[in-house]
This record gives sequence, C-alpha cells and structure tokens, in this order.
Amino acid sequence: MLKYSCMKRILITLVFLALNFTPAHSAVVNVDLEDIIEIGLTQNQDIKIKHLELEASKKDIKIANKLQNPEIQSNVVIGNVALGNCSQAGIALPIEILKRGLRKKTAQENFLIKETELKQFEHNFKLQIMQAYFDVLYAKSVYQIQEERLKLFKSLVQITTDRQKHSSYEIDNLKADIQYATQQIAVNRAHSDMLARQFDLNKLLNTGNEDVMYDTKEASLLEGDWKFLNFQIPDYDFLERTAFKYSYMIRLSDLDINKSQLELEQAKHQRIPDINIAGGYAWQYHRNANPHYGGAFVGGGLNLPILYNFTPDIQKADLFLQRSKASKKAYEHQLKHQIFHAQEYFNVNSSIIPTTNSILYKNNNQ
Repeated sequence: MLKYSCMKRILITLVFLALNFTPAHSAVVNVDLEDIIEIGLTQNQDIKIKHLELEASKKDIKIANKLQNPEIQSNVVIGNVALGNCSQAGIALPIEILKRGLRKKTAQENFLIKETELKQFEHNFKLQIMQAYFDVLYAKSVYQIQEERLKLFKSLVQITTDRQKHSSYEIDNLKADIQYATQQIAVNRAHSDMLARQFDLNKLLNTGNEDVMYDTKEASLLEGDWKFLNFQIPDYDFLERTAFKYSYMIRLSDLDINKSQLELEQAKHQRIPDINIAGGYAWQYHRNANPHYGGAFVGGGLNLPILYNFTPDIQKADLFLQRSKASKKAYEHQLKHQIFHAQEYFNVNSSIIPTTNSILYKNNNQ
C-alpha cells in the first residue's frame, strides 16, 4: 500500500512538471473568442478531412451518372465452315433502362447529407471551442483567487510571527504555517488545472502547428463585462419550434429518409431488363465470288431477371426506409426531452448568477 502511494505521488509530480514546462517550447498567442473560433474552423485537421470527404462525394455524383462503355465484338469463322457462314466485327453498347437517373439522384442526396454533416460538425465544433475557452478563463479565475488567498495567508504568517510572544505563540505560528502551506498546494493545483485546460483547448483546435499555443486574451473571468451572465432563456414552446426548424439532426433525418426512398426505388428498378444493341460489318467467303460477300449486321439482347429477381434487395431497402423513419421519430422525442432538461437546468443555475456575479466583481475590485 505504501509502495502504491509513493508511485502515485511520483506520477502526479511528473504530470505536474510536464504541464509546467511543456508550454515553454511553444509561442503563446493570446486571442479572443471570435478569433480562436475562426482559427479552429480554418486550421482544424478534422474539418479539413471533412471537406475532402465532401469533395469525394461530389465526384460520386458524376460516377453515378456514368454511361456504360461500348464493347468491341468479333466472330470470325475459319476453314471450310467459312464457306457457308459469315464472320462479324462490330461494337456492342449496353444501355441501362430507368436506372441511371435514380442512381444520380441518390448520389446527390448523399452529397447533401455529407454537406449537412459538415455544417453540423462545424456548429458543434464552435460550441466545443466556446466551452473550452471559458473553461480556461474559469481555471485562470480560480488560480487568480487562490493566489490572492496565498498572499493573505502569507501576511497572516508575518503578523503571527511579529506578534509578541505569549502562551499560544508557537501554536498560532504553527497554524499559520500549516494554512500557508495548504494554500500553496491549492495554488499549485489551480495552476496545474489552468495549464491542463489550456492544453485541452489547443488539443481541440488541432491545428497541426506545434510551434504555437493559443491562449485566451482575457486574464480571467474577473475582468470584463460578461453580458451572457444576464441572458434570459426563452419559453419552452419557442425553444421547441426553433430546434425543430434549425436542428441539423432533423435535417439529416429528412435527407436520410429521402435517400432511403430513392434506394428503394432503385432496388425495384433493378427488375427492369437492360438492353444491349450491337452492329458492325459482316462478310462471307464464297468459292465463286471475288471479292467475297460483304454487308452489315445488327443485334440486340435483354438481361432478364429470372434466376434472381432482386426481391432481397427490395426488402432490404424497405427495411432501411423504415429504420430511417423510426430514427427520426426517436430523435424528435429525444430532442424534446433534451430541451426540457436543458431549460430546467438553466433555470436552476440562473438563480445563483446574481450571487456569482457579485462575488466576481467584488474580487475584481479588491
């Protein structure tokens, strides 16, 4: 047990040293919330990957709209059999019937899904940056308050030491020293937590530039007029109407339903036979004819869905359509619950905002 405790202390010490010394290798750049969101949206590696995926889905539209390539065909007879049969050389072209248009519409719907997913990712990314930004400010505020408390305890130690000796002089000095040492630990923890929040912010940004470490422009929440503290949340009906109108997940659900419907139609159209048309030059050898007989040939064909009629494909597509519709209903129910829970959580916490605001400004004025 003692060995485990020692190892735990060593590990905590190493983490603390890493947090303290790593930033020295990077240039710290202080930016405000608006600029750091712009940096994240333009330099984040995950967003760049999403843009590449969107470009790839745009190419899928052209791929889905492709025509079948023609085939060169020949049938040459050799020997005595050529005297009574003709040889042929020409081109055959497979033609899809009522399939290419649906395939293209499905690819276009998939592109809209990818585009909406990118917008949703960017929106959520903005919220994550805002959360991480204010986490840094909160950690800085705690660190600043703990440093102010450390100064008070240091003054208390000095006052206790300078007082005239009395019966409880040693005990008072010991208490003051313990309080000061305890506060030093609290300051170190607050500093470590502040650095950890700064690392979390830069990890979230994921710009790929290790030579720069971004930090908040404000020193803490104790400075500046944070108007969002006085924000009044709208009523539930307004929140529900707004969420159902602008929610990216609902948009994605609708697009997914449209895509599933197109895939179902596409599966049904697999039963429509495709045709092949062919044509070219034909000739025949003849003993008494010089030159030989020559002419042309035309041909055609159908690929009949007899051995396999695509019933499993249709059933599978119909199941995916049902799943898409069920997923939308499930999300709408979940969204209503989340709105109600978030509103209640905000209302409960908003009651302590005036007290928190008063404490912040009181510490700022001190």
